[in-house]
Amino acid sequence: MDYRFIELNDVDPDLARQIIAIEQEAFGIGGMNEWFLPPFIRHGRVFVLLDQTTVVAAAEYIRAFDDPLQAYLFGFAVRKDRRRQGLGKLLLVRSLECLQRDGFTTVSLTVDPGNAAAVNLYASLGFKQQDFYRNEYGPDQDRLLLVLKLPVEEAQNGV
Repeated sequence: MDYRFIELNDVDPDLARQIIAIEQEAFGIGGMNEWFLPPFIRHGRVFVLLDQTTVVAAAEYIRAFDDPLQAYLFGFAVRKDRRRQGLGKLLLVRSLECLQRDGFTTVSLTVDPGNAAAVNLYASLGFKQQDFYRNEYGPDQDRLLLVLKLPVEEAQNGV
């Protein structure tokens, strides 16, 4: 299948509806919603993987105020019926390439330590555990803080 990778720069109601559905399928009330997604599109970075006009995976990033070269992966989800096909990895690799090209040096995220598929995916891309947040989202809602150092592209210096 031929998937299309795009960054959203404007709110497309149909794509927004699909992203929200995927996020809420994965995270329930903790997923992206109609109030948060438009500001993420306008002021953050939102990437999607499309199968024709169907969103199969979405990733939403914000910039850290204390380190403008650090991006935080706020949300990442793959449609339930498209999981375990390499689409999440494809979306992450492509979005990380965009962030690196735009000068970001670090990407961080939090993940449920019990979500082995996600933890393994992030580890396969080089993310390393930096911290453990006990009860991050309430009782028994622990999270791992994972960090990836992006390679810094060397200046060509005319060579």
